[in-house]
Amino acid sequence: MKAILITYSAKGLSKTESSKLSKALIGYLDSSNNAKYTYKRKGLVTSVNNIIVSKSTFIVPRNKIQRLISYIESRGAKVLSWDIDIPRKYFKG
Repeated sequence: MKAILITYSAKGLSKTESSKLSKALIGYLDSSNNAKYTYKRKGLVTSVNNIIVSKSTFIVPRNKIQRLISYIESRGAKVLSWDIDIPRKYFKG
């Protein structure tokens, strides 16, 4: 399956902006009522078939790529991407 390996660097961003970007892409756990309830909030990457390699590196199918790259660049981070072939069985979803 044709896919794209994406990695981004938030080096020029503040810690707050870097955290917001990571949460928007990967998602996060949210708790309420003194941690009585826990919710898993999905991010842009977790809402599509994906392979999360690390916090700032992931593999997504080629047809879902433009939205992710444009979002990362709009937040001020630097993006690198490579075309790869990977078997479909490794994708979640």
